[in-house]
Amino acid sequence: MNEERIEKIRHLLQKYWLPILKKRKQMISKIHLSLELQLSVLYSGLTVFIGILIFLPLGYIIYHSELQDAQLSFHYSGQSWTISIVYIYRAAMLLYVAGIFLIVELSAKNIRRISAKMSDIIKQTNRITIHSLEKDRLNVDGIQNELKDIAQTINSMLDRLELSYETQKQFVSDASHELRTPIAVVQGYVNMLDRWGAEDPEVLAESVEAIKSEAQSMQELVEKLLFLSRHDKKTLKLTKRKFNVTKMVEEVLKESALLAKERTIEALDLDPVILYGDRQMLKEALRVLLENAIKYTNEGDYIYIGCEKQEGNCILTVADTGMGMTEKDMDHIFQRFYRSDNVRNGNISGHGLGLSIAKLIILKHVGTIEIKSQYTRGTCFKITLPIQTF
Repeated sequence: MNEERIEKIRHLLQKYWLPILKKRKQMISKIHLSLELQLSVLYSGLTVFIGILIFLPLGYIIYHSELQDAQLSFHYSGQSWTISIVYIYRAAMLLYVAGIFLIVELSAKNIRRISAKMSDIIKQTNRITIHSLEKDRLNVDGIQNELKDIAQTINSMLDRLELSYETQKQFVSDASHELRTPIAVVQGYVNMLDRWGAEDPEVLAESVEAIKSEAQSMQELVEKLLFLSRHDKKTLKLTKRKFNVTKMVEEVLKESALLAKERTIEALDLDPVILYGDRQMLKEALRVLLENAIKYTNEGDYIYIGCEKQEGNCILTVADTGMGMTEKDMDHIFQRFYRSDNVRNGNISGHGLGLSIAKLIILKHVGTIEIKSQYTRGTCFKITLPIQTF
């Protein structure tokens, strides 16, 4: 009889408690538990484990010994009560089972609360589109623990996406604006050719020369845009090898001297330096700085270029005595398509992409580029390339 009761208790636990526990475990495994929920689950498990350790052996002892017929007597104020130990055991078992279900229900309540918050986060996320990216963010009010961290992380990601999208929109807008001018010029000269070009040799020669110039300008702009696009898509690759930086500087110096005979271009210290990097890209970055120096200086101004080895670094310097920059210009000079008001008003040609590209090349080589300038006095660019990193 006693064994049958124990077996019946075991059967009830297996039939009702274990399926509930298994179901809760499956629900819990689907989400990242908060600290509160982890403690609830831990308490549930400990309660079940301790209860089994206590009640099963105790029940076996009670039903297989003389304690089955034992009774406890209570005396108080001349009155006495007698109760069977078996009844006490059964009452304790009922309290134990009720406690288990209470703890399980509290855990389930926490799970439902967290699941509801997760569903709300999913709904809010699904409502966000590219058109609402600027204003829509997840509401973190009333969210605690890990779910709040997840929501804040998603909001941070949305901020970065918005910045990237706005940058892309601005990039397309600026590129379109830069292409519009040369296209308009070409269109104008084509119309001139259509009207008078066949009869007027001067109009024909002027139109052909202008179209060639604008076509070259558009080609340069497209090449720069493709370079920036490859960089943004992480497909820009460097072809690295060891090369002599001094020889590269001398080559750029000779090329620049041919293009600007009215300027005085001088070499400062040219220390022999060997680097491991993309020679063509670094040459292009240096060429951008020299072309800028030529563009923003006047006849009779000086341009200096140097190459030094200092404390394990290769220092490339390009300085001029030209028009210089204002503080505002220096804050934005490396931004894409940026051109100062002084330059635009002076009708100096350019797209505002050269320095952006030069900086990207330097950063690709784990280097830095610094600028010092004084308006109407001149500008100095300093490139630092750490030799030990190549």
